[in-house]
Amino acid sequence: MTYQVLARTYRPQSFHDVVGQDAVVQTITRALSTGRIAHAFLFTGSRGVGKTTLARILARCLTCEQGPTSRPCGTCRMCTSITAGQAVDVVEIDGASNTGVDQIRDLQEQARFMPQLARFKIFIIDEVHMLTTSAFNALLKILEEPPPHLKFVFATTEPHKIPVTVLSRCQRYDFRRIPSPTIIGRLRTVLDKEDIAIEDAGLDVIARAAEGGMRDALSLTDQVLSFAGAVARKDGGKAITAEQVIDALGLIDRRTIAAATDAVVVGDARAALQVVEIAFSRGFDLKQLMTLVAEELRHISVAQATGTIKGFADLADDDVARIDARAQAIDPKDALRILGMAIDGIDLVGRAEDPRLALELALLKICRRPPIGDALAISEALVRLERLSKGMPVPPLVERAPTTSTTAMGIASQAFVPVAVPAPTPSTIQPVPVLAAPTTPAPATTTTPAPVPAPATTPAVMPPAAAPAPTPPPTTSPPALRIVPPPGPEQAALLPDPGEDEPTIATPTTPRAAPDPGEDEEGNAVVAAAVVEPPPTAVEEAEEEEEDDPLMGLDLPGVDDRWRRFVNSLHLQKGGTFRMGRPRRLGPDVVEVCFKQQFTADNARRMAESPEVKTALAAIFGGASLQIVHADDGGPSVQEAEQRLHADLQAQLEAHAKSHPVVQKALTLFGGEVKTVKRT
Repeated sequence: MTYQVLARTYRPQSFHDVVGQDAVVQTITRALSTGRIAHAFLFTGSRGVGKTTLARILARCLTCEQGPTSRPCGTCRMCTSITAGQAVDVVEIDGASNTGVDQIRDLQEQARFMPQLARFKIFIIDEVHMLTTSAFNALLKILEEPPPHLKFVFATTEPHKIPVTVLSRCQRYDFRRIPSPTIIGRLRTVLDKEDIAIEDAGLDVIARAAEGGMRDALSLTDQVLSFAGAVARKDGGKAITAEQVIDALGLIDRRTIAAATDAVVVGDARAALQVVEIAFSRGFDLKQLMTLVAEELRHISVAQATGTIKGFADLADDDVARIDARAQAIDPKDALRILGMAIDGIDLVGRAEDPRLALELALLKICRRPPIGDALAISEALVRLERLSKGMPVPPLVERAPTTSTTAMGIASQAFVPVAVPAPTPSTIQPVPVLAAPTTPAPATTTTPAPVPAPATTPAVMPPAAAPAPTPPPTTSPPALRIVPPPGPEQAALLPDPGEDEPTIATPTTPRAAPDPGEDEEGNAVVAAAVVEPPPTAVEEAEEEEEDDPLMGLDLPGVDDRWRRFVNSLHLQKGGTFRMGRPRRLGPDVVEVCFKQQFTADNARRMAESPEVKTALAAIFGGASLQIVHADDGGPSVQEAEQRLHADLQAQLEAHAKSHPVVQKALTLFGGEVKTVKRT
């Protein structure tokens, strides 16, 4: 007699036999009981979760002689013929084999005729997402307005490939992955009927390997029985062990994954490589090993974020306790860093021609990762450099006492702590000289600024609630002051920047007299000053822009300084043209310049007649005449010399940056390389 696999022998024949899909079963059962039966159903979900099985059960419910009913009898002619796959009115079509529009036209032709024996003509199309666009378009009309005797049931694992025009014409039911406890319970029921025993640990291995699919679980159980032998309980035989299940399925047991995870967490490279050797010798899939290690690290990170992994993964109680204990012993930042490196290792092992070498490389990188303290210190340095390059204030570094552990919280919590300025004592407060107004005229106002009196002649109290402090004798030590602005929107304030050595002077609208130094409520010395500072002129702004040029003030090798000054004195188009000129002779009577391109030489001849060029030539070369020659001759041009000098400076800058200890440490930490170095 031909053997029938467990997945077919124990396929559910009614809704009450279906496990793990309670929401779908309840909805369809109520629809059948109330008569609200749709003309098209779409069952979606991963493999082996019961889509085709429920489609056949639904067909039996609709065509049963006692129906439509949610509990088919299972004994009538239609129920038995559907179970045997012989019903002429229930047509099952494989969408992967019938993808074209011609097959859909044949279906439309069959749909025109009334059913021969059943109440409805039912079309079950499996893997419907494999149909072509033309086939879907041909199906739209009959799917939207089918005859009363026609029902459609579609099943697919990839609903995103189905056009929305089809989705909108169907009732969609999403099938969930079946939880491991539900799969284990179903396997126990099947094994009891088969009079076979498998240990609970072995059933757990099968359930996890099935990945939520009941059909996969039953198929794996068949494979285990073929490998270990069906041991009948009545004969007093022993149950199949978890080790036998692992050997039969070629899986990686949980202990191996735990050993590899513990090794990479503590940085034990020897133990990690021993796990790789064991997995390789047993023929395990090395990419699967890396994936399972990453999954274990994911469990640790989730346990750290939620307090426990229970409820976020299908794990046994002992595995939950082990992962929760490991989560408490590792730094959360370090756990996330290891998880990211493990995920990168999955792709590395999957693409490598030699997976073993790639797996060993990935594990060694994780084991030899720098301490989390170094990583955070370099991250802080990078943040400070970025703020400095953008012109933002950078707080001074604060001396930190060593913490009990190099955790991210212990280091990052002090990343930007401002330096506290102690309040001065009366013995250390000194009178602050009042800043006199500059000679530059102040902006026009309706009142004349009052002269700034000496501090000793104008007593004031700042703030009003505090009593004025007596003027102490001068001391040699520098005063510790906190300078605040006086009241009033038009007052000038001397505001210290914690990141600068000198105070910044704010320009007021109307200068006023500054009062004597006083104290605020915290005992800090207070002073206000009136300063009028004119805005920078256009010449000063231009000089500031020129100072940003890294070549400013440097000699250009091979270029006469007079020719360079002549070129720089010109503006815009003229200066750009003569920068390409190669001076061949710079005599007292003739200045001869060569241009490689004829077009550039012609432009230079026209520009030589302009007053600007003649004035610059006379100012630098006296009475010499300018001659333009079309020739590939002469010394280097200003443009060429600056390009060479700029390249040399850039090379020196890159060499200096790449050899810097902080950069070297960052490269070692992140495993990267320096692409470019920019001057800020």
